[in-house]
Amino acid sequence: MKHRSPPSREDTLSLDAFAALMADSAALRRQAATAILAGRPVPAETSAALAQCRDVLDEALDRDGLAALPVDEDRVLRLDLSEEAGQFENDVLYLEEGREALMKHLGRQRHGLRDAVRQGLRELAVQGIETLLCQTDALLRAPGQRFVTAVQPAWNAVALGRFAAARAARTVLWSAAPLSGPGIADLHALPRRACVLAGSLGRPIVDATGRESASPLSLAKASLLEGINARLAMLLADPDWRAFAYVGSGLQFRRGETVIARQDSRGSIDEDASLALLEHVHDIVDAVDPEREHFRVEDDGCDVVVTPTANAADAGLEYAAREGLRALELALGADFAKGPHLVCCTGQDGLELLEALLEKTRDVRCLFVGDREDLGRKARELCPHTALAAHPDIAAALFSAAAP
Repeated sequence: MKHRSPPSREDTLSLDAFAALMADSAALRRQAATAILAGRPVPAETSAALAQCRDVLDEALDRDGLAALPVDEDRVLRLDLSEEAGQFENDVLYLEEGREALMKHLGRQRHGLRDAVRQGLRELAVQGIETLLCQTDALLRAPGQRFVTAVQPAWNAVALGRFAAARAARTVLWSAAPLSGPGIADLHALPRRACVLAGSLGRPIVDATGRESASPLSLAKASLLEGINARLAMLLADPDWRAFAYVGSGLQFRRGETVIARQDSRGSIDEDASLALLEHVHDIVDAVDPEREHFRVEDDGCDVVVTPTANAADAGLEYAAREGLRALELALGADFAKGPHLVCCTGQDGLELLEALLEKTRDVRCLFVGDREDLGRKARELCPHTALAAHPDIAAALFSAAAP
């Protein structure tokens, strides 16, 4: 498979070039992980291309991990790329020097990694896992990292893949994000057909054979939402607004709802521009649904969500993890009442997923990822067999240590 050559170190890294580099890196990382999991050597050109990606990002960063990325001749977007650059460094170290060298490096980079791995091994010491349910934000996306470039590192994919192959009957990557466009199918680096993909909280599902299924939507509202999505896509194609696709949640066309970021946790967007985008979103929804009969707009200051309103004729549109798990059971012909299961999750969404799974069976282990102590305590209240990891790197290191 041929890849576009990353920009040379002498070139200024533009926003478009950065996006292309990260998209290409997903295929490179999948090649590397697939080879390692199959017991084959990683192609030399794959390792070299990942090293070149690392060098390009390193050249673009300042001392604070920020890069000034030209959007066009008149606009520059300043983004924190430290997470992306750090994961390229981790992959190159892993491919060149091996797992032990990487674990030593991560032990210096991630405070508390060794203790978290040692304690977590006790909770993950379970054989015959029926379902490994992995929320992608828990393992692929560090807190505050933008969605569109949260590509799974090759070493992370190998750790998860080895653990899953040895311990779990089935592996599911679960997300509120869509499957593609971009989505979790574009960002994970596991071998094709190695896992089930459940996007948009389980509304579309692709099983390990590639068979697709999807929960039904109101045809009328789906058609109206397509009109809203087309207008939003046109808006973000304009250089004046393109930057919003590369902060926070970006632009996500989920099945049944649409999310667009107007800010991220680091305040990368000027507040006036952020408020102007919010106004544009309201104008677009008003143009399609002037009476707001079919959609509502929710705003938390970072993400704007266009979601269908529910009424008696649209039962089930208020979709949540509970409904998604039911759809997943049906698609896989599974019975989640039969454990044990291991769920790797993060954030409030992760707690809702954990709670929904516990309604099926108490035979559940949990790996909760994140640095919020209150959410970690809540996870342990729900599920006593819970291991905590402050960062996705620690979670992946735990999977690596627990794999044969």
